[in-house]
Amino acid sequence: MAAMGLLATPAAYAGPPALPPGNGRRILLLGAGIAGLVAAWELGQAGYDCLVLEARGRTGGRNWSLRAGDEILETDSVQRVRWDTGEHLYFNPGPARIPHHHEGILSYCRMLGVKLEVMCNDNRGAWMQDDAAFGGQKQRSRTVIADARGYVAELAAKATDQAALGAPVTDEDRERLRAFLRAFGALDADLVYRGSSRAGYALPAGVGAETGRLAPPLDLRQLLSSNFWQGPMQFGELLFQAATMLEPVGGMGQIGGAFGRRLTDVIRKNAVVTALRRTESGAQVTWREAASGIEHVEEASLVLCTIPFPALRTIDADFAPETRAAIAALSYVPAAKVAFEAKRRFWELDDAIYGGISWTSRDSTQIWYPTAGINEKKGVYVGAYIWSEETGRAFAAKAPADRLAATLADTELLHPGASAALRRGVSVAWPKIPFTGGAWAEWEPAARADAYPRLLAGDGPYLFAGEHMSNINGWQEGAVRSAHYALAQIGERIKSGP
Repeated sequence: MAAMGLLATPAAYAGPPALPPGNGRRILLLGAGIAGLVAAWELGQAGYDCLVLEARGRTGGRNWSLRAGDEILETDSVQRVRWDTGEHLYFNPGPARIPHHHEGILSYCRMLGVKLEVMCNDNRGAWMQDDAAFGGQKQRSRTVIADARGYVAELAAKATDQAALGAPVTDEDRERLRAFLRAFGALDADLVYRGSSRAGYALPAGVGAETGRLAPPLDLRQLLSSNFWQGPMQFGELLFQAATMLEPVGGMGQIGGAFGRRLTDVIRKNAVVTALRRTESGAQVTWREAASGIEHVEEASLVLCTIPFPALRTIDADFAPETRAAIAALSYVPAAKVAFEAKRRFWELDDAIYGGISWTSRDSTQIWYPTAGINEKKGVYVGAYIWSEETGRAFAAKAPADRLAATLADTELLHPGASAALRRGVSVAWPKIPFTGGAWAEWEPAARADAYPRLLAGDGPYLFAGEHMSNINGWQEGAVRSAHYALAQIGERIKSGP
């Protein structure tokens, strides 16, 4: 649902909560993802003594951009990014876009000085391909959408002559309705759809006698046989996917990096939390240095845990039984992405595709074309973005080399011969990424109704935050809003405490 944008509208953004003066009061934060970073920043501004323990050697969590020289560590493999260097040559294996109405994360970009640019998310010039329709041949997105709209308008127009309308209409109403449908679906004077410029041309217009020839409409039966209408056709109109979409210049990891530079003094990287224990005055956190194995113990009155639950389940913690059960109830999406360095930007040069996404019924699901670096010689081509449960799990089980081979085979359906331009591929299967274990949270209705409220309330000295602790799962906005919610809880506890 998060990948498709089928989530509730976020509440109006009110900014971070006002906190009582910290006066050096110590608070421990587990995880330097977006939620942990936001909380650490706001607590620091209010005068609290914060320590952030981060298992990785970088800040940002799933907010991550890969460039030349970086490593991808999975539970059973190591991949090194061997691309050329260049500002536009990066890959976002986690979050890769920010909707224009996600005011929380955008406000922190503004505060941190993270430069943003418009991202082309939905491109009517990209492709849709389904093995079950059109003999597996790809179709332009604009053609699929315009023709489907035309056919629906034609059917609706025909219904105006039947006793099928839901309420009585006058002759004037009926004529207005027909006029509306004629404009909506690009119907001709007979209220029949025979193609339109919206769908594209079989022979483009040129000079002189070259006035152009419209492409004939796609076969309606083939459209119905495809999966296009179950998602791809509405994609660009979904609340969380519609323009204007934004991205940081230089990659999404710019946000986590900017926070990290501001919070250098309070973050301990490569600090792997191993145990949580309650004390009379709060909690005790045991952690070890990743390189040396040396153990340390920290104490504080409150611990804000932003660690994704698949990783949190591996930590020896004295959570209450109901908290433990709630943590176990949450599922995570096994999303994966694959990216290649393209020696030649074939999608621009051969297909006039500048940014956006193509869809395929094959395992690769989505192909992303970069907005960054348009008209440059090289680019980073995302050949697969997978999020379905069965396909994601199977993809993660493959060796990295087999993932690349499968993705290239799918690419050939949409871009014949493109494999020759693609090299040095890498993949990220989120179920196998240490300290994360999944791409984003997906609450089942029963768990959302029962387990989620329990976790929101906290457990003694332990509070929880992260995109999983929001109603905006899969988006950085959820992490920001959950951090603010936890900060408000901290403020209330301090006001009412001894």
